[in-house]
Amino acid sequence: MNGRSGLVMFFLFLFLAVMILLQVLSMVQSDRLYERLNHLLDVWRSAGPVSVTQNRSGSDDLPGEEYPGDEGDWLIWCLSGEPSTLYDVLASSSWSSRWIVSGNIFESLLEYEPDAFKYKGKLAEDFSISDDGLEIYFKLRDDIHFSDGKPITTDDVIFTFETITNPGVDAASYANYFRDVERYEKINDREIKFYMKKVYFLSLGFLGGLPIHPKHIYEFDNPEEFNTRRTDPIGSGPYVFQKWDVGREVVLSRNENYWGKKPKIKKIVYRFITNDIAALQALQAGDVDYLRALPDQFAEKSKDEEFRKKFHCLSYWDAANTGYFWIGWNQARPFFADRKVRLAMTHLIDRKAIRDYILRNPEARIPTGPFYIYGPQSDPNIRPWPYDLERAKKLLDEAGWVDTDGDGIRDKNGVLFRFKYMIVSGVYLHEQIAKLVKDAAAKVGIEVIPEPYEWSIFSERVTARKFDAVSMAWGGGVESDPYQIWHSSQIANGSNYVGFNVPEADAIIEKARETLDKDKRNALYHKFHRIIHEEQPYTFIYTKPEQRFLDKRFENVKIHKLGINEFEWYVPRQKQKYK
Repeated sequence: MNGRSGLVMFFLFLFLAVMILLQVLSMVQSDRLYERLNHLLDVWRSAGPVSVTQNRSGSDDLPGEEYPGDEGDWLIWCLSGEPSTLYDVLASSSWSSRWIVSGNIFESLLEYEPDAFKYKGKLAEDFSISDDGLEIYFKLRDDIHFSDGKPITTDDVIFTFETITNPGVDAASYANYFRDVERYEKINDREIKFYMKKVYFLSLGFLGGLPIHPKHIYEFDNPEEFNTRRTDPIGSGPYVFQKWDVGREVVLSRNENYWGKKPKIKKIVYRFITNDIAALQALQAGDVDYLRALPDQFAEKSKDEEFRKKFHCLSYWDAANTGYFWIGWNQARPFFADRKVRLAMTHLIDRKAIRDYILRNPEARIPTGPFYIYGPQSDPNIRPWPYDLERAKKLLDEAGWVDTDGDGIRDKNGVLFRFKYMIVSGVYLHEQIAKLVKDAAAKVGIEVIPEPYEWSIFSERVTARKFDAVSMAWGGGVESDPYQIWHSSQIANGSNYVGFNVPEADAIIEKARETLDKDKRNALYHKFHRIIHEEQPYTFIYTKPEQRFLDKRFENVKIHKLGINEFEWYVPRQKQKYK
């Protein structure tokens, strides 16, 4: 299951999803918030290099071939959150929606080569983009069909595109990535061409990443008919929806009518366990097989010899989904309108201590900007701002925040430097980081009030910009488009929650979107990276590899540059638990 796709993020390609995104994803299990906000991470929505593999690449794509190993058994995932819908194009979808349906039920025209960062055909057998980037062509395979046996045609591609871009359909954040499509031309039932108004370097990936929906199933007169869909998804993928026991689990069964090569696992069960301790207990008791581990869980259990005899302890950088955790400073508040104050906040947070003693992950890194740290968009010459309380104090003094009345709290123009720091309630990692920030801020004369909210309320407040400071995380990709999160046009209704507004950054984002040459585009993104580093709209806390536990009865577990492909797994017949 390729990673997928977040709240209203930029997404990403395959992107992800692997939504990828999911798996775009993603942060690790420890970051429950990251998982939830990884609203835009499907690998097919992730932004990858604009290199393509024409036609089907190799025998891996031939429908008659099989994965190695014995057939049978179930894979039981543990998910920390239950989706509100199983339709991942809708704004009401979540990271769990995408993990369940993306790649399993709904498939796209293109996908990534798992180790080459190139596109290859999935439902499309041939595809191309013109030299000027304005014409994108797809030719469908002649052997593809939905799970009910009806052939997939370009009418289904058109229906999916028109549904996502329909103003009445609740998919505005997703539709944003198709706004430069001028028109499409149906050549015949298997061939279609899209024409762009202007160049967009991710256009091939976004159009190729459309999750194709069957028109004969989902056609509607009123968009609300589609908006209110929640369950019973039907697509072309290797699994079909079986049932949803609300509050407990979603069950998918293998699609025995699948057009491609079938995975060996007969059922996938997504079991919802919101308590992290209970989730690990369920894994050890054999009630679940697969778990994204909390940092402290992974740090402890991966060193336990008895535990390792029973479970794979998987830690790996996933180039398509690795994201970053951050604290955002709302520039609409009097405290954080000044760059010097934002920089001071970064200097007073000991991020190495967070990595070593809270995250407990020596492989984690402190990012300096919004791009994948090992990717071409990130400037490797930019170093993290150091932990430096004296420098923080000096910057605050220069910004005019001083303690004028001797009460121990800085003030300016009659306003005390006292702010609320919003986090998701019940998330141990975030609670510990909030405590560290509170204690550090007190040392320089700032009062921080942690403000925890249950997830649904938290997300509403983030969207409404009702916060002073907030902990969140974004998914990522080998390449990504920063427009949705960082362009000033996205302050009101996009994902620019902190109100970042730098005209030079806007100009770079706009120019980079229209630059097909990768070297020139990445040079622009290095400039953008430098602006973000200097302005500090976020304090970038950490980025880290995926960490997962998997029952060792599963074999053929491979780690690719784009993560893990669960379709490759199988259980030897003598070790199978479920029939």
